[in-house]
Amino acid sequence: MASITQEPSIGRLILLPEDEATRTFFDSGNCRTLFRLLLVALPAALAIAVAMAAQERYAELSVPALNLLVIRVLFAWRERDVFSRHFRPLLLAYLVIQTLLWKAAFFAPAATWHPADFAAPVFFVFFRLAPGALAIPLGAAWALSVGRHLITAALGFTELEYGYVIAQTAVTAVVFSIVRDATRKKRRDFLVNWRRELHRHREQRRMQEELDDARKIQLSMLPRSEPRIPWLETAGISIPASEVGGDYYDYFTISATRQAIVVGDVAGHGVASGLLLSGVRSCLHLLHEAPVAPVEVLGKIDRMLRRTIVQRGFVTLLYALFDYERRSLTFAAAGHPPLLRLRGLDGSVEELELHALPLGTRLGSQPQERTVTIADDDVFVLFTDGIAETVNAHGEVYGADRLQKLLRRISPRRSAREIRDTVLGDVWTFKADGLQLDDITIVVARVRAPAA
Repeated sequence: MASITQEPSIGRLILLPEDEATRTFFDSGNCRTLFRLLLVALPAALAIAVAMAAQERYAELSVPALNLLVIRVLFAWRERDVFSRHFRPLLLAYLVIQTLLWKAAFFAPAATWHPADFAAPVFFVFFRLAPGALAIPLGAAWALSVGRHLITAALGFTELEYGYVIAQTAVTAVVFSIVRDATRKKRRDFLVNWRRELHRHREQRRMQEELDDARKIQLSMLPRSEPRIPWLETAGISIPASEVGGDYYDYFTISATRQAIVVGDVAGHGVASGLLLSGVRSCLHLLHEAPVAPVEVLGKIDRMLRRTIVQRGFVTLLYALFDYERRSLTFAAAGHPPLLRLRGLDGSVEELELHALPLGTRLGSQPQERTVTIADDDVFVLFTDGIAETVNAHGEVYGADRLQKLLRRISPRRSAREIRDTVLGDVWTFKADGLQLDDITIVVARVRAPAA
């Protein structure tokens, strides 16, 4: 429950219908106003109660007593919303009862110009009520004041003064006009802000839904499972830094003895990167219908990107083709981090690097190709720069050297999934409370002798 001394947040109000939100806003504000007025009146109520008790004015003593009771109840219930939900009838009942108590000496001789007659309508100046809600309690206060004067005049206690009736009516009319205009202005300002925030909230929800849909589409483009290859064990994962990432990896089975692995990274991340990656993925799948050399694949994609990318952007790509029959790995790269090999023979780590501009640049990329021999238990790690560029809370960078040192401590006979999880665990331990600023993608491929 919200406290009556706290203003409801706009985030809560935009979840309500317009009329209910407006009523909640005004009722909550009026409750806070009443609470503060009574809180300020607490010392005065105590002083008046003591003075009246000393003068044995017990009839009028009920007025400060009522104020003290209301203050006590508000303090006890200030953390509940009963006053916000039922403010108008409560305010009306309070004002009517208090006005009646002020008139406790109704038939006793009294001065014509009683202060309470004008204090009651002026009391409404502090509140913001719609004309319909204002007319009832304000009219009741006017009727009680004018009625008191007319009855006491009719009974001969006072003389009938038309000036008093006119003054009371004028004060009531002025108060009504002031409160009405102030309420309309406040309502207008509130609705402008409420509708603006509601529009912003709906736009955010729409954008979030679109991002969620884009994220689902992008995740659907990634491999759902690892390929079942007797001689090559793989384990890959891509962790986007935002709703839609710019990293991509995929597997392409060329033949029973040839397997291709692709890892790519679009500059930046977000919806634009995701759309560009979907185009790259489509090209890769079309090109593999008629297998060509890795360097030719990257060359064709580079030409496609340079024709289609309107704004400045580029893609780094690493294409690795494993051939178990020839015991070779042919790979081509364009602006991508080097491929790492953990040798099964001695556990050493080798950096296989090729220098070329990323794909899609205006200067044009000239991807390079390289072929190396492979042996059983050799482990190859393909990754994007999100791993090496991971930053911890102290501003330290993970770096490629740390990754190589970690691989040297890992046995090449461990499974590809264990090696992948070990690398990710070390990266996450290093990052700790730091922010993930870039997408992280890693694919581990381990060559193994096929079972007999």
